[in-house]
Amino acid sequence: MKKIKYSLLLPTYNKSKYLDQTIKSILATNYNNFELIISDDYSNDGTQELLAKVKDKRVKILQPPTKLTQTKNYEFLLNHASGDWVTIIGDDDGILPLFFEKFDRLIEKYSDIQLIHTKPAIYYWEDVEDLYGPRVCDYQNFFNKSSIKNSKFSLILALCGLKDRTKLPMIYTTGLVKMKLIKQIKSKSKNFFFHSVIPDYYSMIALLFETKKYLQVNEPLFWSGVSKFSTGRGTLIYDETKNNSRDYHFINKNLKLSKLISKKLHNIGLSSIYFFECILNHPYIGDFWKSNFIKYLVLSSSVINFNFLNKNLKFRIKNNISKKEFNEEIEKELKTNKLSLSVFFIIHRFLIFINFFHNILKSSIKFKNYILKKISNKNIVLVSKNRDKYYSFNICNDFIKDQINLINKNEKK
Repeated sequence: MKKIKYSLLLPTYNKSKYLDQTIKSILATNYNNFELIISDDYSNDGTQELLAKVKDKRVKILQPPTKLTQTKNYEFLLNHASGDWVTIIGDDDGILPLFFEKFDRLIEKYSDIQLIHTKPAIYYWEDVEDLYGPRVCDYQNFFNKSSIKNSKFSLILALCGLKDRTKLPMIYTTGLVKMKLIKQIKSKSKNFFFHSVIPDYYSMIALLFETKKYLQVNEPLFWSGVSKFSTGRGTLIYDETKNNSRDYHFINKNLKLSKLISKKLHNIGLSSIYFFECILNHPYIGDFWKSNFIKYLVLSSSVINFNFLNKNLKFRIKNNISKKEFNEEIEKELKTNKLSLSVFFIIHRFLIFINFFHNILKSSIKFKNYILKKISNKNIVLVSKNRDKYYSFNICNDFIKDQINLINKNEKK
């Protein structure tokens, strides 16, 4: 029997409206050397009826033996994957045309790589206009070359708030991970991959720590869907009542928020706090990553991030904490961890300085892409507010396929 190359794992719960489009984007390909494994976590919105209509030998439909949290459903699915490469896809996400063929070429070219991150394309489902405005789709492909990134340096940048989660490798949508690497991490982690209530952030920590490098693909291969069910994390991730009474081998019963982090700060939704909480829960990460130096970086970058949100995007602060309350909580964390206020101030000012130049760099990249849109014939850009025309990312895929064919045709002339 031929070895399966790709395992696409699809956990779902009550998102049948989007799930249908996710499945269609995957099964639209003629590529056969993959498995799509769907775990329905006891949906009651018509998901089971939708899945019953899926007749494709590449698809396996599962239901866990008990109701699970999101993280536990991810772990459940990992135990059923048999491919050489693995990704977990959200049930409002999708894949782009030539997904498998392009990964085939990348894996052949970079044969020593075990971790791949791709630039995302974003599709905004209806009912998120209050957070993201009227934009419907954002696909920008300038066919830039892939590059090798240093894993540990990227991890430091993430803790400093200088590397957004959408630009880091993970096991979730936009990431592809070698199964060998997953097994390596599990063997050191009590046979569980996930050890945090936030699985995507935890996967970034675990993968970056375990590797020296990863491949950055500067071309969108996944659709990252934004829906009203995925625009933020509620308090359900802190609910410890969902621990199952039975001892299933795929359930890590120690998935709790670390007591070494402020729950009030964690509940705001700041990336550097999320990252550090995952570090604190990691079972074998090096002491350096839990050191006072890292704590200074995390708290300093959190202040910068919070002040930016409080000034520009207040609606994204998840627990309505005031600036005064936030500052008091930061001071409390400094005292609890016996950190110097003066050292904190120095590192904070340094990060502000670095952020200034980082923002200049981001602006220059945006300007470069703007120029490329105007002068280059080899780019595909689909940025639209027209929901009637682009009512799903599969419609967007049809447009992109036509553009790819047009580029290939012109190159052959």
